[in-house]
Amino acid sequence: MNLSYLHEDIAIKTLSVPSVTGWEQMMRDFLITFADEHEMEHEVDSTGNVYLTKGNVRDGEYYPCVCAHMDTVQSVQRKWITENKLLDIKTEEIDGLHQYYCENFGLGADDKAGIAICLSLFMSEPKLKGVFFVIEEAGCLGSEEANLSWFRDVGYIIAYDSPGKELSWACGGSRLFDREFYEKYLADLVDEFKIKKFCNHPYTDIMMLRRNTSLACMNVYAGYYHYHTNYESCIAEEMDEAVKLGKTMINRLGYNEYLIPYVDRMHDDHNEDDEFFF
Repeated sequence: MNLSYLHEDIAIKTLSVPSVTGWEQMMRDFLITFADEHEMEHEVDSTGNVYLTKGNVRDGEYYPCVCAHMDTVQSVQRKWITENKLLDIKTEEIDGLHQYYCENFGLGADDKAGIAICLSLFMSEPKLKGVFFVIEEAGCLGSEEANLSWFRDVGYIIAYDSPGKELSWACGGSRLFDREFYEKYLADLVDEFKIKKFCNHPYTDIMMLRRNTSLACMNVYAGYYHYHTNYESCIAEEMDEAVKLGKTMINRLGYNEYLIPYVDRMHDDHNEDDEFFF
């Protein structure tokens, strides 16, 4: 397997941690241990969300921030959590690509693959924040209770919770950025990274952050497939590309702040941006 950006060892360790909505404790402990081992700051709020910080920004700078959720819908994994055991991750080569999966049940790659991508970015970026939410699958209840003061020095947010090789222009009907931001920073990446779809996805945590911070937000593919099924898996090479895409975005956007005032879609007059993105 030829991976240039994804840390395979970190990916395997992340995917092997069992996690279910309301049963995220092993993943939370894993993230805290990761932060301690790599000398990063970490916080846990009263809801159980985990916040990581690496490096220090200077006056006038803002952190890039990555995001993923800790829970999965794979309730069979509760057995492993109860017994405090890790999952056995299998790897299979299909058409030259390498698939991570669990035998006989879903991996929970939605969104453990996203976490693995975020942690790989932490390994290479000198300054980065990351937030990992609980209870996303039950309606973004973790991100709804996010500590918003933690985002005061964040300049933009890149979430990894999109299937396949898809990007989101909106989540739950809420636009994540405006047309000017897209055309200036993202448009050419759709072709460069061979994005298969660019669409309005259902709800995910980045929707809550967009509404509550007014920061430019992006939702990037995490390379997972057949999500919420017994065949849920992820593709290592696509996760590798997702890390590269994140690094490309951070290199372009830098340590700057991108505020785009949020307007509730229910009160937003029809405009050309909606037609453009559709």
